[in-house]
Amino acid sequence: MLLEETDRYALHRQGRYLVVAFARPHRVLGTCRVNGGMSETLTHLANHQSCEGVAHLARYERVLGLGARDYHAQTCSEAGLPPETTALMGTAANMQCAVVAHADAEDLCVTVVATAGVTGNAVRAGDPAAWHEEADGSRPARRGRSAEPAGQTGAEVPTLAAQSPNDSGSGTIVTLVLINQPCTPACLVRAATMVTEAKSSALLDLRMPSLQSPGLATGTGTDQLAIAAPLAHEGEWERHWAGGHNTLGELLGRATHEAVTRCLLLQNGIAPELRRTICAALSRFGCDEAALRACAESELEASGAAVFVANLQAVLHDPHSAAAAYGLAEILDLVRTGVLHAEVAREAVLNQAALLGAAVAVQPERFMALRADLTPHQSLPDGRLAALAVVLGFAHKWD
Repeated sequence: MLLEETDRYALHRQGRYLVVAFARPHRVLGTCRVNGGMSETLTHLANHQSCEGVAHLARYERVLGLGARDYHAQTCSEAGLPPETTALMGTAANMQCAVVAHADAEDLCVTVVATAGVTGNAVRAGDPAAWHEEADGSRPARRGRSAEPAGQTGAEVPTLAAQSPNDSGSGTIVTLVLINQPCTPACLVRAATMVTEAKSSALLDLRMPSLQSPGLATGTGTDQLAIAAPLAHEGEWERHWAGGHNTLGELLGRATHEAVTRCLLLQNGIAPELRRTICAALSRFGCDEAALRACAESELEASGAAVFVANLQAVLHDPHSAAAAYGLAEILDLVRTGVLHAEVAREAVLNQAALLGAAVAVQPERFMALRADLTPHQSLPDGRLAALAVVLGFAHKWD
């Protein structure tokens, strides 16, 4: 299937492959292990689904067993691509969920071809890593008290088994970026930082949680990109800058944000409207559906707990309750990063938890009563305090 064709490239999708075939020489900056780095000799860029997202262990072991170069050669051969001049990226994402986004202004046009999945190994920059690379391969990273996630001090980092996602089900965000005007090597490097910022802002706008820390995700552990611009013909000049203050940087940011956001809808069913729930806001702190059910069963009479559980989805999706939950999540983030200091942190959390309970109760005037109910429990872990606020708010609703 031909998806797009210009005087510079043709974009095809064939089965598990997305392929960009250059119609003229390009300068390419890429993260690929084979043919990556800066190159002016590539003829093709490709993205492909290398395995299914979950439990495809036989395929996963086969990919690892071949090694990077043999796998590259075999995969290029399957797609009918020249291995010597192809930059190849891989993911568990479905190529049928790929998005092509454009942004243009004056004589500039940016095209971003993206695939994205974040439910397997979303991470925040600076989260504890699972692996440490050595000359003969990678081994599990050794962890201790010295390795602390950003914003967390003095806390023991979870063990590797608890901290690391299953790599066989990993998610990946892959971005192929095509710029219509020649760019210097330095300009492509700057473009890479802008594309990365835009990818991260797309995840932050959706408040996607890291799976390795309480923070918000900025990407996944396996993200890849390639950025290409045509080599200058005689009489053409090269762009030197792709920062946030100039047009090229703006276009890179807009197209990447659009492509990644829509990919997450197609691949993972993630959309802004579907992130409007109490658990979307607070599950990274431990207030998930299981915690809410357990709290209801311990705090309410059996009949009340049964009604709460039966109506949990409606409670979670209430817009005002979700707004209050996101307010609490923001306060917890500000405490974690030190913006809110310890002397006011607990009171701020307690107040917002009471507001959350009042929102669930649909009775703002119950704020003081709920605050009084929660005060004896203010030393609970954040997620459990939030769950208690929701459960008590539900009880107040029908009191």
